[in-house]
Amino acid sequence: MRLQVKNLSKVFRTDTLQTNALSNVTFDIADGDFVAIMGPSGCGKSTLLNILGLLDNPTSGSYLIDGTEVANLRESGRTDFRKGRIGFVFQSFNLIDTMSIYDNIMLPLNNLPLSRTEKRTRVDEAMKRMGISHRSGHRPQQLSGGQQQRAAIARAIVSKPGLILADEPTGNLDSTNGAEVMALLDELHRDGATIVMVTHSQKDAAHADRIINLFDGQLVENLNDKL
Repeated sequence: MRLQVKNLSKVFRTDTLQTNALSNVTFDIADGDFVAIMGPSGCGKSTLLNILGLLDNPTSGSYLIDGTEVANLRESGRTDFRKGRIGFVFQSFNLIDTMSIYDNIMLPLNNLPLSRTEKRTRVDEAMKRMGISHRSGHRPQQLSGGQQQRAAIARAIVSKPGLILADEPTGNLDSTNGAEVMALLDELHRDGATIVMVTHSQKDAAHADRIINLFDGQLVENLNDKL
């Protein structure tokens, strides 16, 4: 899935304050690329990821997904466009504690036009791929952090999206589980998914094809010159 971003800006306003979270950000991500977004806390990384994932709109600028302009879609339009196209992996896992792992992974399929058999097959395949089939009936709090992140990745890929967005996917994990999660993302990348990952970790960023550096909401060539 190709992403084309041109002069993207995001401004947050209150009655007394204006914050320029992103300023004239421009880049192009080719279909199948693995891109890491890096920068200090508060530089606009998560804001950019939210816009790329159609969780929010920019204040100005252009954003195309596979040639379709999506920068100014209404919330309902963003929701419809995301379905089956975009998978999310978050640092905090974002699993629903009152639901089983199986039902958590099923969530992205609930509104897709698939048969019940196809939905079950996809969930079973995603759990098997992530190595958590034996945990399908458990609740999230019964799993280790590494297993919860595996479940979150299974949920992200179950609809077979072309774009996977990962926000600090190893941030809550120890080094062993973090390495396993990055290996899983590498595998998804080899299978052809476009992956955009926000990270503070140089080690994790080394898995990407290239790195986009942000500082104070703007693209920069070298973060070391700014820090």
